[in-house]
Amino acid sequence: MTSAQELVDDREGENIFRVHRSAFTDPAIFDQEMAEIFGRTWLYLCHESQIAKHGDYVATQIGTQPVFVIRGSDDDIRCFYDVCSHRGSRLTGRTSGSAKTLTCRYHGWCFNAEGACTLVRGGDEAYRPEDLDRMDTNLRPIEKFGSYKGFLFGCLDADAPPLDEFLGGAMPFIDLMTDQAPDGMEILRGESRYMMEANWKLQTENSTDGYHVATVHRNFATTVGYRETLAPEGDSGMAKTEASRILSLEKINSGGYDVGNGHMINWADRGNPEAGPSWPQREALLQRYPAGKVKWMLERGRTVTVFPNLLLNDVASSCIRVWRPISAELTEIETWCIAPKNEAPEARRARIRKYEDFFFPASLAVPDDVRAMEGAQIGSEALEDGWNDLALGHKTLVDGADDAAKELGVTPLNSNPGREVETPFFAFWREWVARLTP
Repeated sequence: MTSAQELVDDREGENIFRVHRSAFTDPAIFDQEMAEIFGRTWLYLCHESQIAKHGDYVATQIGTQPVFVIRGSDDDIRCFYDVCSHRGSRLTGRTSGSAKTLTCRYHGWCFNAEGACTLVRGGDEAYRPEDLDRMDTNLRPIEKFGSYKGFLFGCLDADAPPLDEFLGGAMPFIDLMTDQAPDGMEILRGESRYMMEANWKLQTENSTDGYHVATVHRNFATTVGYRETLAPEGDSGMAKTEASRILSLEKINSGGYDVGNGHMINWADRGNPEAGPSWPQREALLQRYPAGKVKWMLERGRTVTVFPNLLLNDVASSCIRVWRPISAELTEIETWCIAPKNEAPEARRARIRKYEDFFFPASLAVPDDVRAMEGAQIGSEALEDGWNDLALGHKTLVDGADDAAKELGVTPLNSNPGREVETPFFAFWREWVARLTP
């Protein structure tokens, strides 16, 4: 099998960075990714607002392993393998729900929200006590479970570093979203789930790829622009949609960062920051945070891509997106709208409408993204010697912080103030190689 090191041609001293396209198509590489990346990395599971009450749960996966997160009667949040301790049947039947007692549909064993087995049907008549002790009837918790600002993560590697250490340089950019909400954030009702016939890493790249926006999303920008011409005179502010990245990129600043551990940042100034749902909070935010941080919150749209498969998008609306590998050529993608608790009704309305415009599977943007990535997947099969040469932005790449990063008080490993760049991808691919190299 070709090694990960052979698939990434990283010659830093020569300003050469290439990725062989078989990285997107090779089933053997995919199997290695599932074991060494998804089986050993901190992965996003859900947001604590989705499990607000005793018994509320969210069922998901960590790599190939089914798990669920549940709030106990003691208000603690735990994560267990979604497996009955008796004969291995999956316990949850839905992606989310509420159950203070989980009952196995196969043989009727019961478990409480703290993971303790509360009923072995027929146990007194048929089991010896020593057999039940040996079997350890309680549910098995995952190896590591943690929270950052309400975002819940899990990891199956007991030796993995702490969550804060893993998130590292991404945390100040996550804070830009969460710190807009003095009462905390919440996931709004509903979710979107769709399939993409392409490799998961294409979605990871796309999440930080500012280069595709003006081409792929011009339909989105021109449509919402035309819609705004039909609005009643004087209808402005949050009714408008931020599209400067698409329609007037030459008039704004933008850039990208490598913040370590494979995490990537992409940002662009908002040409019309007053259109953002959080703009009415500006004066209150300035009372709590430095002006540079508030500028980043309200006047710059951002995508935060957390290695390997989490996107926090705070551009027109605010979105969480997760993509889960099914095979080398198939990926499941799920999105949620996230918002500050107790925000004003007009801000909430604007946030939801903008989310629908861009992030729904049948929105003005997602089908175009999916089509582009599926085309890249098909094309990646075409040439045995096909390489993606990620040269865009080498000319403007700088070590450390650029002026915008200094305003926030952060120091990325490198910065690129270029308008359309691919150099943030280096962060992901270098981490990818490191995790797949023994």
